[in-house]
Amino acid sequence: MKITGLDHITINCKDLEASIRFYEGLLGLEKSDVVDLGDHTLHYYKLPGLKTRLELINYNNEQKALSTGNTDVGIYRHVAFETDDLEGFYKTINEAGYKINLPPTMIPQIGKRIILIVDPNGVEIEFIQK
Repeated sequence: MKITGLDHITINCKDLEASIRFYEGLLGLEKSDVVDLGDHTLHYYKLPGLKTRLELINYNNEQKALSTGNTDVGIYRHVAFETDDLEGFYKTINEAGYKINLPPTMIPQIGKRIILIVDPNGVEIEFIQK
């Protein structure tokens, strides 16, 4: 028995339209499929260079919204996307008015520059450039 890959990353959407504007419009991800499961809908996006997909879930009925901090324990922290233009992502996200938890910063211990931002659902996203 072994793990053979990562199929998808899921985000439960607080606001589907805002999430689509962010992931499709701002980040440029390509929508690949929409699956209606009755009480909720799955919106899949291709992640460049990967077989892994981003899955946005939209529930038909109102759900409880949680709020956590990026140092809270026992939670999923973030997903990190590689980029070849960290400054470009920073400028685009900043101009669009999204929360930035960490501006472009060199992390010498890992030899990479990163930014940490917050998507419309309150999910932290890291962009990393080698």
